[in-house]
Amino acid sequence: MTQTAAVSVARQVRQLAKDHMVTADPDDMSRMAVTITRMAGDVVELDGVEQLLVNLKKKGVLSKLETLVLQGRYLQERRSQNRSA
Repeated sequence: MTQTAAVSVARQVRQLAKDHMVTADPDDMSRMAVTITRMAGDVVELDGVEQLLVNLKKKGVLSKLETLVLQGRYLQERRSQNRSA
């Protein structure tokens, strides 16, 4: 896949968030999850697009399956973009 494809998934997610007035700001539950994860010795950092996907799912805009499909496509495209860079 090309770099354009990665942009298209990110653009699609950002547009969906804009249409539904969803921001990439983590809520209290997300912040608590990050804290618990760090206390367990792990680090998980979501980028803006990934946080938008989480928030779109929480708001009910996306189903669990839709979220997983978009996240999978986004990660594949990012990986592909990194290989070609």
